[in-house]
Amino acid sequence: MRSKLIVSALSVLTLVMLWSGVAEGHVTVNPASLPQGTSDAVLTFRVPNESSTANVIGLHIQFPLTHPIVALNPEAGSGWTVAVHSSSLAKPVITDDGTFASTVSEIDWSNSSIPIGQFGEFNVLAQGLPSGTSLLTFKAVQLYSDGTSVSWIQVPTKAAPNPPRPAPTLTLTAPGGGSTGSPSTSSPATPPSSAGSATGAISSADNGLAVAALILAAFAIAVAFLAVWLGRPRLVARPQSED
Repeated sequence: MRSKLIVSALSVLTLVMLWSGVAEGHVTVNPASLPQGTSDAVLTFRVPNESSTANVIGLHIQFPLTHPIVALNPEAGSGWTVAVHSSSLAKPVITDDGTFASTVSEIDWSNSSIPIGQFGEFNVLAQGLPSGTSLLTFKAVQLYSDGTSVSWIQVPTKAAPNPPRPAPTLTLTAPGGGSTGSPSTSSPATPPSSAGSATGAISSADNGLAVAALILAAFAIAVAFLAVWLGRPRLVARPQSED
């Protein structure tokens, strides 16, 4: 009985550790929200190393073409080798600075590493955010030194609002100052508090997983304590001898 309880407690603790790693290992983009039509903003992709045995040695970020960002420039001097890929647009983007028939569709970082237990940040200057959408999705792929990869490409839907590997998303709010659609200079806005946004849904899911992990951990400790208590040696009273 004691051994079964101990095994159960260890199993629950293992589940808690794995669950916590999934909840905290997301690739994200910061800021989480900007006004539509923002002319200049730095997008920071935060990449944690969620492996216990391998380094992160590469990152691929795909940028949307349906609602494209006019120009994208990765940060120089990051220590990584950067490859920028461009694609033609089905509908050219017309701005005050001219007409853009193509834009960056993917940026790849390689030839460096993020050690175990650490994270890296990858900065991209975004010029001319679109005005025809409220959400931009950036599909990301992490590459590890052991040959494995993790794809953060899932898009939340009504049927699956909290996928296990969500893609980084940027919420676009209403343009400031009554912009009419062409890219204009705007200050970054604070993330919206709407519970219906994909970013809010992912954040709520992480909080829920954290609470559930704490509950499971408490249960595992209680089971382990019970196993020790049941397995302790018991004192048996001996009958007194008569003189």
